[in-house]
Amino acid sequence: MQATLDDLSTVPLDDVLDGVERRLGRQLKRQDGHFSKYNGTAGFRTDESTWVRLAWRRTAEIDTQAWTGFEAAAAIQGVPRPEWLASAVWTDEARGVVWRADEMTLVEGGALSATGDITVDPGLPEQWWTDLRAALTNLAAHSTDRVSMGQTHLSRRIHEVYGEDIDTTITDWACAHGDLGYANLCGPRLALIDWESWGMGPVGWDAACLWSTSLTVPALAERVQSLFSDILSTRSGKLSQLLLCANVERAYRRTGTKAPLTDSMATIAESLLRELR
Repeated sequence: MQATLDDLSTVPLDDVLDGVERRLGRQLKRQDGHFSKYNGTAGFRTDESTWVRLAWRRTAEIDTQAWTGFEAAAAIQGVPRPEWLASAVWTDEARGVVWRADEMTLVEGGALSATGDITVDPGLPEQWWTDLRAALTNLAAHSTDRVSMGQTHLSRRIHEVYGEDIDTTITDWACAHGDLGYANLCGPRLALIDWESWGMGPVGWDAACLWSTSLTVPALAERVQSLFSDILSTRSGKLSQLLLCANVERAYRRTGTKAPLTDSMATIAESLLRELR
């Protein structure tokens, strides 16, 4: 059952959506639902022009931090994002899961990519980039005990791929969105969505994540590098980029299949390693 629930568009869901409507007091526009093919989430407009995000977790596998990310983000100031309004959580014994439905204000314009992949420059206005830099600056200043990317994971992954002779110690930390890519950025008016993964991370983590997802469009990657050059050029920024390179290389080693960015990120990693060593 877990495999099929990874894409909610492939399973009967009417009883679950009935439960959402009953608990939140909203009618969902079911025919216009948006479904992730990978992480078991779905989103729906409502009759009140709000947005409801539906997610599930196995009963014994609930990650409290991720599960409460949307409501916890309500305390963040100076970052354009949907306003969290309400939630409903309930147990589904038949499926062995817990469902969570979060209602939030509707972001007009939608995500810049439905899948996270990007193949053409979206032609975002200059103000969008200015607002993004300001938003991430404000976010970095937020104080939290949540963790998005910790030292242990970063060190383990880099050492696994590139060896133990690299000092991976992060000394500069800041609050980050944690999953900053084009599936979680809206335009042409900026908004950041999907706040499950936010918390403390290396300075430059968000910028590095956006840079890595931009590499398929070189001009876009250059724009990100230019906008965040002061952050990405720091040691923590370089280690953040190296971690993302390590993730791609690790996937290649495990599967034997190259992704579109395998070779280019290997070249980038060589440069970063020279600088970090």
